[in-house]
Amino acid sequence: MSIVAAMSGVLVPLQVAATTGNGDVVCPPMSFRNHTFIIKGNGTIGAGAVQIETADDPEYTGTWAAAPKADGTTTTPVTVVSSAELAVVVTGIFTAMRARISTTVTTTNVTVQYLGGKNF
Repeated sequence: MSIVAAMSGVLVPLQVAATTGNGDVVCPPMSFRNHTFIIKGNGTIGAGAVQIETADDPEYTGTWAAAPKADGTTTTPVTVVSSAELAVVVTGIFTAMRARISTTVTTTNVTVQYLGGKNF
């Protein structure tokens, strides 16, 4: 796991051609309110899901919280789709965020990128 800082409008890779695991952690600045996670199924996907999570410490080793959506509900695992990109948008202020593969990706793999900023 790596911990990376986010810059407005710059894509940050969190999972690259992965099938399992927590991936890298992004630490957005407190000025960021808008967070987009782009989940890309690379080729044919047999199974797999990604959960967007947050913690108050980027090195926290316990169970991270599901990131809340703008409407106050929490994100649920996103099923990876074959040869397609999905966007998950989260609004709020966070210390650390990650995209954990909650269900192992089979047949091929998934890439997850983070894009954050003050206003979109």
